[in-house]
Amino acid sequence: MGSVGNSIVSMMTPDNLTPVLLTNEQPAAASPKLSPLDEDFAKLVQSTLDKWHIEGVAVAVVDGDDTWSEGYGIAALPNTPVRPSTLFYTGSTTKTFTAAAASLLVDDDQNYPHIKWTTPLNQIIREDFVLEDEYATSHVTLEDALSHRTGLPGHVLTLGAPGTLQDVARGLRHLKMNKEIRTKWQYQNAMFVTLSYMIETVTGEWLGDFFRKRLWEPLGMNSTFLSLEDAQRYVGSDENDIVLAKPYDWDEATSTSKEIPYMEGAVSGAGMAISNVLDYAKYIRSMIRKSGPLSQEGYAALLEPRSIVQPSVFPQFKTLLYSLGWFVASYHGETIIFHPGGLDGFTSTMIYLPDRDWGVVVFCNRAGPGRETLAWHLIDELLNVPKAERVDLWDLTEKSLAAAREQRATAVQRLYPGAPSPGLPTALPLAEYAGQYKHPTYPALSIALTPDDEPQLEVTVTGTMHAKLNLKHASGDYFIAEVLMYLHSVEPTACITAEFQINAQGKVARFGTALDFQDMPETTIWFDRSD
Repeated sequence: MGSVGNSIVSMMTPDNLTPVLLTNEQPAAASPKLSPLDEDFAKLVQSTLDKWHIEGVAVAVVDGDDTWSEGYGIAALPNTPVRPSTLFYTGSTTKTFTAAAASLLVDDDQNYPHIKWTTPLNQIIREDFVLEDEYATSHVTLEDALSHRTGLPGHVLTLGAPGTLQDVARGLRHLKMNKEIRTKWQYQNAMFVTLSYMIETVTGEWLGDFFRKRLWEPLGMNSTFLSLEDAQRYVGSDENDIVLAKPYDWDEATSTSKEIPYMEGAVSGAGMAISNVLDYAKYIRSMIRKSGPLSQEGYAALLEPRSIVQPSVFPQFKTLLYSLGWFVASYHGETIIFHPGGLDGFTSTMIYLPDRDWGVVVFCNRAGPGRETLAWHLIDELLNVPKAERVDLWDLTEKSLAAAREQRATAVQRLYPGAPSPGLPTALPLAEYAGQYKHPTYPALSIALTPDDEPQLEVTVTGTMHAKLNLKHASGDYFIAEVLMYLHSVEPTACITAEFQINAQGKVARFGTALDFQDMPETTIWFDRSD
């Protein structure tokens, strides 16, 4: 992965210097700022690409009126380089646009007088917005949904399920809740898909068109899209030489990068934006200066914290808050406003320090926290953070993997205390458990026997998430499910409980597993046999 760079530099100098009277000496011109994307940073980028197995990365830094940008590595194998203009999926940074779009509705009393931050969603899309809990159904508001405090846990594997935005909204009623509303921050993608549907319903416009007309075009973000088709049409035009990066995953078995499919499905305003770092530099400058298409009240509302986030989410912060589509924190005495993003094969982060008139954007074409290493290095350099006080993301990741391996080694004793050893045999031959299983909201599961000499059951999550569960027998019809979140994963993300239920006819009727392992590790989600 050779480093390939092609920078774009925007420099503006003030032209209103006041002459000094009563002297022949002229004031010295201010020294031009130096780009932080220098040779030393390029070396750090190359080592980061190598260490984290990332093919390519684009970086932009905003410093007052100056913008520096650079591309490194490969956008598409074998040799298409990343440039600042290269397009990437930007994942959950899209949520900030959804929040901004909601702000435009809240401010528009002429067309949408019924929409305020405190308006319950059930009053806007009454037939579509129903939750498991009746009180939550009638009381979850627009700002609750935008700040992840609805009482609905993540249910992360519902993202990318087949269907429409309305299907996702209507599917919320089948998802288990685990908290009262406004009591805990729980990151919830499906709620942002529902907000996307709400905006489309009340405006009568596709969300991508609304974003383009009301947000992106006013900011000059002409290389930003909400659909793969629009992005591909743009890069295929004869009017530019911009490319769309390919998504990659690291295959541990072969120690090579493997191209994976682009994300599809009903994701919309939860994470489907496609853009480049040049457009996002314009965006974060507008957020820093509150100079974009939103009202001053709108900017203030977006950045007013609503939820307290668990400190384990980002270890560099002692206190972390969430506003409407944005994280807000303090870092070495500086206010930090940011949002990361990720989809299969892509990750991104955008961070700005409003008091410094400074921000950074990093996009790359592989999952994982590698891009954060580069962003936080630039922030630490800006703030002169001592080396000993900087967060080592590589070390944290390695410790997390080691802890996961330890958890996996003791999974049976931890998840099924008191289970006999060796375990009891299954009620039926393993082949009888293979089949298709469905849930009203989650993607369908396909369970099959592996072709090994000693076959085991493997669960494939259909849809576009590419997740798998490897079932390891524990006892009877109870199993340990090793969760593999990415197409070429070898190391499980988690080990969770899984079980089958046999009906009175002696047939397998249901499969249950603790799929929402981050927020509800002890709650079984059931899938009915459908074949």
